[in-house]
Amino acid sequence: MMNYQEMSDHEISCEVGRKISFADYIMARNGQVNYCNSWADAGPIVQENRISLFASDDDVKWMAQFINHKNVHMDKNPLRAAMVVFLMMKGGE
Repeated sequence: MMNYQEMSDHEISCEVGRKISFADYIMARNGQVNYCNSWADAGPIVQENRISLFASDDDVKWMAQFINHKNVHMDKNPLRAAMVVFLMMKGGE
């Protein structure tokens, strides 16, 4: 089981790339894509996988959720939360 709280944004981006393709993994590893901090990189993943983003009541964190309600993650960075949910959907947890 992966501990996403201990992973850096770069490590999460690399894992997301690995789940997509070897080429995406290499691009993430080399910093050519940044799934945790670029809407251009992460947006298609959020859209294609129907990941929902919600602001929390305290306006400090964002919740990302897949429609099945089993894959939920909260983070101060909405893209990081969404990418963790993507990894959970793909069997990372």
